[in-house]
Amino acid sequence: MRKTTISYKIIKLKKIFSLQKKNDPKKNGKVISGDAIMSNDNDTKLEVLSNHYSETFMLLKEAVAKRDRLFLYMLTVIFIILLYMNTPTVVSSWINSFLGSQVGLDANNNPINVIDVSFIGAVFWFGLLSISHTYFQTVLHVERQWNYVYKLEGQLSAYFDDKAFIREGKHYRDQKRKFSSWTKFIFWNLSPTLLFVFVVFWLVFLFKESGAPIGYLAIDSLTSVSLLISMGLYLLALYKKK
Repeated sequence: MRKTTISYKIIKLKKIFSLQKKNDPKKNGKVISGDAIMSNDNDTKLEVLSNHYSETFMLLKEAVAKRDRLFLYMLTVIFIILLYMNTPTVVSSWINSFLGSQVGLDANNNPINVIDVSFIGAVFWFGLLSISHTYFQTVLHVERQWNYVYKLEGQLSAYFDDKAFIREGKHYRDQKRKFSSWTKFIFWNLSPTLLFVFVVFWLVFLFKESGAPIGYLAIDSLTSVSLLISMGLYLLALYKKK
């Protein structure tokens, strides 16, 4: 996608240069007014800028959709981990029974233990780290892209007498601020706080109730620290941008 975007920009720039050469009075052997040349250049630049704006906004919509999916995935993994924390042996039995049925190990309906319960917890926790880290990156990318889109709108509006390239319109942007502030509070403050509390609960469960071997304790502790570091860097980047 990035290579396609760069190639597209290069083609547009070549059009600008070819137009300038085409309108060169010395090359064509006739005199063209400076206003006409400037008008043609401005029209071409406006076309390039508007196409780049449309492409950037489409990429932003894809990033927003990805962010929303990752948030749902993160909530799903947290829900599964909560079930695991409540009844780890039951969750382990479900997973082992499923795996056994797939490979034919429980043909006689005997209980099997393909995967250790502590290993299952470590996999769930590492999965939460992976999804959360990707979610943090996507949110920061979306925030940066919104700022860039607003800058492009300002540049496009300079070609017109009014704010022609503000997608929502002035009235909408003025009236949406309360709900926008509440949404920002949920994603910037409430969600990270709840995730931090969840990590603390997990560590308490891990060391007091799980009975996991020392190796799994070390792995889960390292994963928890990594998750907290990712969340801290995420919040630092958000508020630094603010």
